Amino acid sequence: MPFAFLLPSAETVSLALTIAGVALLLFVAYDVYDTILEARGRSGPASELLFRAVWRTWRFVCFRLSRQRRHRWLHHVGPVLLPTLIATYIVLLVVGFALLYYPRMPGHFNVAESIGPITWFESFYFSGVTLTTVGFGDITPRSTSMRVVALIEGASGFALISLAVTYLLSVYGALERKRAVALSFYHQAGEGADVAGFIAHHFAGGRFLGLEATLRVATRDIQELLEAHVEHPIIHYFHPVEVYKGLPRVLFLTLEAPSVIHACLDPDEYEQLVRHPEVSNIEASARHVLGELVASLGLERRSGARDEPTKFHEARRWRARYEQTLKKLREAGVKTREDSDAGFEAYRASREDWESPLQRFANYLGYDWDEVTGDTDLEYAADEEKERPQGGVVKEVS
Repeated sequence: MPFAFLLPSAETVSLALTIAGVALLLFVAYDVYDTILEARGRSGPASELLFRAVWRTWRFVCFRLSRQRRHRWLHHVGPVLLPTLIATYIVLLVVGFALLYYPRMPGHFNVAESIGPITWFESFYFSGVTLTTVGFGDITPRSTSMRVVALIEGASGFALISLAVTYLLSVYGALERKRAVALSFYHQAGEGADVAGFIAHHFAGGRFLGLEATLRVATRDIQELLEAHVEHPIIHYFHPVEVYKGLPRVLFLTLEAPSVIHACLDPDEYEQLVRHPEVSNIEASARHVLGELVASLGLERRSGARDEPTKFHEARRWRARYEQTLKKLREAGVKTREDSDAGFEAYRASREDWESPLQRFANYLGYDWDEVTGDTDLEYAADEEKERPQGGVVKEVS
């Protein structure tokens, strides 16, 4: 044939398949290292692609559902992603080792007569039973090189299964800790996002009792939650059905509390609390945690400054929340600022600083802003079954 010389030789094909197999195995090893062994806030390239593709697709669909159904369906993503990740690793390893076996079959192997002609399937079959350490014995390596490769594959399968079990246990341990932290805020914040109620909860006999200690514990808790997300990025995609167990609600409370303390409380009457280092510590820590989480998910702002109508509506919403907070504090007997305009300016500046990244973070995780903050209706943030309040807007972040 005139073009026969253009066809690759058997040696060339064997070399190409070997290089492809080794490259795939090294890629899987790198991804496992990045995802399971190294704590850096992001998973390996294959894992990250899998997580984000599944989450964004499912989230896009679920935002078209009612509030309760959205949270119930999103709740299943994390538990499904974990075994899917392990299954993906197993498939990639099987394929990678099969690429090494195929060009050497049947010459380097003892093959039972019942198998018949060797095809691609036999190399995948042998790779699969070797990785899972089943080893039926109908195909066995004969050459020293293939025996070594099969030994490496069996050890890789055992190591992957061991790492998967350890990773699963550590992820669910971190999730348990995350729920415990969320529950610590739950009743103090009126079973919702009532920051005024959270602060008034510690007010008795004309003074605040234990609020500084609560803020100190909360600072430590959110720092531990950040470390959990850095070590196990898949935790982002474990979406609790109850909004109050979600990280966006916890971050909102830890960011809003110091904003209210500085902007609403009488600075002369409660000077010790307003100037207490624990108040500044939790504010700085919460902003740091939020910044790290937003960066790890790639949610940094990609557009320019917001338009004036948006700023105007936000200012109206913030003003209404500020006045509502002042009213609740006064009803609890707490002295508030005499100059409410100056207090609002301090409150507005604080919320303007952290609200936008927190809103993007909350929306990416499947929450609408009102159910996290209760800005339009505090009952909506407290009652998981309540319909969206009139005027509540859900904005989706791509």
